[in-house]
Amino acid sequence: MLNLTYFKSLFQEDNTEIRCRKVLDEMSPVLKPLFQRFVEKIGVPIGSEYIVKSYDTTLTTTYHDARNPVYAEKKKESDIGRKYYIKLYRKIDEKEFNLFTLEFDGITNIIILNLELNFIPFWAWVRNDQIHNVLSAIPSDYSIFTGWKEKTILTKDDFVPFIKGCIKPRKRPWFQIGKSLPLEGHLDEEELLEELIDTWEKLGPFRQYYILENDISKKAYDALMLLAATRNIKQTRLLGREYSLEIAAVEDHKTHGKRQPFYLYDGNQMVTKGFLYYLEFHDKNSPFQTIIAQLEGHNHIFTSAREILGTDTKEWWISKVFATHSQDNHSVMNEAMNLLMKHDFQVKGSIYCVGTFNNETQSFVEGSENVKKKFIDAALLFAHASKKLKLPSELETSDKGMDNDEETENSLEPNFTFHEIITMISNSQFTFSKEIIRDLHLNLTALDDKHFVLLSGISGTGKTQLCRLYANAVYGLEYESENPYFTIIPVRPDWTDASAMFGYYSSFEKRYVTTEFLTVILNALKERDKPHFILLDEMNLARVEYYLSDYLSAVESRKEIPLHQDDQITDIPKKLLIPPNVYVLGTINVDETTHSISDKVLDRAFVMTLSDVDFESYWYGVDQDVKSVLVKEFQILKALHHTLSSYDLHYGYRTMGEMLQKLYANYQLPEEYQMDSMEALDRVIAEKVLTKIRGDERIAYMLAEIEQWLEMNVSSSSISLQHVKRMKEELEYYGATQFWR
Repeated sequence: MLNLTYFKSLFQEDNTEIRCRKVLDEMSPVLKPLFQRFVEKIGVPIGSEYIVKSYDTTLTTTYHDARNPVYAEKKKESDIGRKYYIKLYRKIDEKEFNLFTLEFDGITNIIILNLELNFIPFWAWVRNDQIHNVLSAIPSDYSIFTGWKEKTILTKDDFVPFIKGCIKPRKRPWFQIGKSLPLEGHLDEEELLEELIDTWEKLGPFRQYYILENDISKKAYDALMLLAATRNIKQTRLLGREYSLEIAAVEDHKTHGKRQPFYLYDGNQMVTKGFLYYLEFHDKNSPFQTIIAQLEGHNHIFTSAREILGTDTKEWWISKVFATHSQDNHSVMNEAMNLLMKHDFQVKGSIYCVGTFNNETQSFVEGSENVKKKFIDAALLFAHASKKLKLPSELETSDKGMDNDEETENSLEPNFTFHEIITMISNSQFTFSKEIIRDLHLNLTALDDKHFVLLSGISGTGKTQLCRLYANAVYGLEYESENPYFTIIPVRPDWTDASAMFGYYSSFEKRYVTTEFLTVILNALKERDKPHFILLDEMNLARVEYYLSDYLSAVESRKEIPLHQDDQITDIPKKLLIPPNVYVLGTINVDETTHSISDKVLDRAFVMTLSDVDFESYWYGVDQDVKSVLVKEFQILKALHHTLSSYDLHYGYRTMGEMLQKLYANYQLPEEYQMDSMEALDRVIAEKVLTKIRGDERIAYMLAEIEQWLEMNVSSSSISLQHVKRMKEELEYYGATQFWR
């Protein structure tokens, strides 16, 4: 005999630790064997397909947490242990579906014998007009419960409006279909067993609808997984132009399914990155198994896989809708359908076919690869028709009517082959190690859809030159050549928001004030097959996270940046998506005029440091006339650089080059006007090296070392030596010093 009143008292225990322990010790040993007998009576074989689970694990974990000082305070107000349940599940693949539950609810003080299921099947039954049949399968004296804590009973008349009211606000409640008994008095175990069996049998018709819904869902999702499994699609031809395709591995996604990235390349340049989503349901728009093709932040295909289920073979026809406020959607639709027909799609009005599914063999007649390629091609053509993506056609690339500038630009073909790039840079007048060039190459190209590299280090190490060299090398251009796909944008200290990058709408002038950065982005959207390089020079003269935040967020999220809302402006889009052929580089100097870089920026960039210089390799590339007369001076300056490098006050290639140029210019003066070689060297050291020295007692040893070095290598009466002695005296007196007085 079950003492229900006593069970209720266990649930009412205030102490969570004691409550969980008592329910485990006094209810579980009685109810689990009873439920096991029920399972045997109804003839369900427990094993790989059917399993039984109870509340024991949760109760045990909560009991131990309540005893742990770390968690005890949080568990004081817990309601865990105010109920107890045992459940029978059917397992399909890795998913479990409840078939029956025995629940003792100490909050509502009832025993519920039920089948528990979530919102999605009911949403599906509403969508496919099965809901009234499903509700009719529930016995009239049974209830529909919802709510974990306080149970609410929904009538059949109120149920459909309730389901519809949950869809838009994305409320996704669980439901229990069954009957209840009062948690009071005594109940014979055999009587409860009979109640369980009777409820199981009476829920049979409803359970069949539920099982059928699960089976249909599985078949539809399995069909999607056939498409997901194939990756052997390497090429496609669109608008008369050949492209390469790369399909990545399927990855789990938080939206109740899986996601698979795919990439479209024109030669070495990625034109766009898209995603195929294979969803068990779409939480916002559909309870059915859905495939989505997403490009440029927009869902260009959204369709249910249930369309192909049935008997024998069934063609997969998909309805297409364009609903963009700023376009003539009728014209866009006509263009899109015409494009599909030109690419061998079957089209009827606004619907098109991607393939045929054989329900007997559970396979695609044309093969999964061909159907998947149809999805990708259709999405790309839809994006092109709706101007979300510009795909160059074969006609456009061979146009003979272009002017000279256009012809020059179109004749440039990008090449990211590392051997070609490093060969061109190595043959230039500049000195960069193979390691530096390789690091920049990997940092810029490792991520297909995000290219953001920061170059930091002392001034004059060639950060800007390296960026220009690399961008030109990609296009096979010499350093001195004009590259229409490389733009240097000096950053200004007054850049405080995104308008510095993307411009702004002037309500006074009734026009959009554009920027050089925005112009490059718009050009990159038009020429997806060409990488566009942007160098933000001295980018931390302003706070990077202020003016670059919109760009960083857009690249990370693949969402559009809102620009304006004026329908009269046609040359600037209302929203802007950053295409993957934009490569942003930034040079950073660290001194009292610059700002530190925030973690938000650093987390989204590869950061390179160019502080080491190789003057041996640099000297090899110096003009022969300069080398022939300045060997001694160069060796002295190189030794000074070595001394300063131990204190991070060394100089770069620019400073060395400018000092050598002045020394050579002095040598070219008529003899009666020339400075002595050591006098000239003394002056360039004072003017170009010592000016950057500043610090506290930590540079005392360095000043002493430089003083000794100047006496030995230059002159005991040199100007540089006078500056160093003065700085030493100031350091001893004030505790800090600098070159400037």
